[in-house]
Amino acid sequence: MSKSPSLYVDRNTVLHRLTARSKLVLLLGVFTTAYVFGHPAAVFVPLAASFIALIYAGGWRNFKRLSYVIAALFLVGFVVWPAFTASGGPTLLHTPVVTVTRREFLFALGRSERIAAFIVGGLLFVTTTSNEEIVAGLRSLGLPYAFCFAVGTALRLFPTFLGATGTVQQAQAARGHEVSGGNPISRLRGYIPLLIPVFMTAIRNVQTQAMALEARGFDTRRDRTFYNKRSFAPADWAVVVISLVLIVGSVWLSLAGFGGI
Repeated sequence: MSKSPSLYVDRNTVLHRLTARSKLVLLLGVFTTAYVFGHPAAVFVPLAASFIALIYAGGWRNFKRLSYVIAALFLVGFVVWPAFTASGGPTLLHTPVVTVTRREFLFALGRSERIAAFIVGGLLFVTTTSNEEIVAGLRSLGLPYAFCFAVGTALRLFPTFLGATGTVQQAQAARGHEVSGGNPISRLRGYIPLLIPVFMTAIRNVQTQAMALEARGFDTRRDRTFYNKRSFAPADWAVVVISLVLIVGSVWLSLAGFGGI
């Protein structure tokens, strides 16, 4: 059976040595920069920076896992977004079914890049921060432990789904149901019979975890202590300051009209 690998990649990089709180502020800076701008050239900057940082942190394996999801969301958004903006500029594509102008193209590309930046930025965070660090960091911000534990548990669901998918796929392949061959349409159809056993396996794992917590007397109302509690270092303060400058600067530039379509 295939295991459910964690999204966290254990490496000794600058990003890994930062505390979870400073990385949350940095993530907020990336999200803000990608959100306030509309032009694809401006949105591409936080997207490219997050992707380069993800590769540096050893997250290529995690990116490959989500590459199909990112590509699907990017393409779907690229097709749907033109319907949510007014046309303008020269016509780039004209068919009997649809006509795409320059403004619609830039609007769709910018929004699709924004979604990709959100995903890559979040993936960078979970790649460089373990679940224990995330829970401890959120708790140190004063959030209720029940919420922090729920976030940490939710982050484990994705590897659980990946592991369940691999296990079910191997089991079905042993029975003659192969999903890796053929064109993309046939591959998509091949994955449909895997949905029910994948979800059932994931739900069974969640129920097992719930029973294990109940058997150990887990109580979210009790005060919790954390092993290896980390304090802010000079690098963390520097990242927080840079992130705040990034947030304020991007908002100011956006209000000044920079980065618009």
